[in-house]
Order: sequence, then structure tokens, then C-alpha cells
Amino acid sequence: PIDFTYAAAKTTPAVVHSKARAQYTNSNNPYQNLFDDDFFYRRFFGNPSPSQNVPRESSGSGVIIASDGLIVTNNHVVEGADELEVTLNDNRSYPAELVGTDPSTDLAIIRIRENGLPTLALANSDNAQVGEWVLAVGNPFNLASTVTAGIVSAKGRNLSILDDRSAIESFIQT
Repeated sequence: PIDFTYAAAKTTPAVVHSKARAQYTNSNNPYQNLFDDDFFYRRFFGNPSPSQNVPRESSGSGVIIASDGLIVTNNHVVEGADELEVTLNDNRSYPAELVGTDPSTDLAIIRIRENGLPTLALANSDNAQVGEWVLAVGNPFNLASTVTAGIVSAKGRNLSILDDRSAIESFIQT
């Protein structure tokens, strides 16, 4: 039988949960003029003043790629953030700083101030083969350390989900 316990134990310590917080004025709220019906909007979304700051929070997974705290995560998670926080698999939390982003590939690099962290090496996705077993390790929906298995069912998928027309999409479908 196939057993993924070794691979899961080896990878989960280097996978982190990243949170991003930002403030924006509710004039940026896409529901502000929903149906142009004040009653509907107040009933379901409250009635904040147009200049009120509204918090926004996003979260996702990241991978520690250097033992001194360098982490790769998704750009769409950290984009526009005023504050970043990373929680390790052992539940230690750290403030993080943005190092750099690449919106065209939806990648971002963030850093926490810690040393001796577990890491995962980057690999070449061109070496993945259709039919190969793979693990996905992450923190979806704020759930900690989720591991699931599948197979590579296709490569080079372009879903046109990034807003930028020059975005690079070449997903591995599992």
C-alpha cells in the first residue's frame, strides 16, 4: 500500500499559515451600491459612513525556503496589506515583512525574524509527470496543516484567473 506519512511529516513543519490585514475605506466596498437600494444595503451590510475604515483580512499558505525566515506565498494574499503575520506549524506566530512580489506569477516573498527554521527546497515543476502521485500541504480556510494526496492529471493549464493579461499561468492540475 502507498503510505504518505513520511512525506507529510517531512513537509508540514516548513509549511506556514500567512495572514494579511489591511484597512480600506468602504467607498472601495463592491457592495456599496448593490441594487442602488439603501434598505437592502443597510439590512445586509450595515450602514458605515462613507469615510469609515473597514478592515480586510486574507490568509493563505506559505513555504519556508530559507532557515533564516524567507517564505514564499501568494501575491493575492499579501497584496495591499498593512500588516503581515505568519504562524508556524508548531503554532508560534511572528510578524512578517514583505520582501517582494510578482503579480504576474501571483508569488510573493515575505520574511520573519527567526533562525534555524525547517525548509523545503524549490523544485522544477517541469519535471512533474502526468500520472505521478503528489501531496498538497497547506492551510486552506484557516485550517492548520492539511495534507491531501492526488495525481498529476494535467500540466500547463491556463485558467485566466489573474486580472493582469500579461500574467503567467501554467498550473499543474491534480
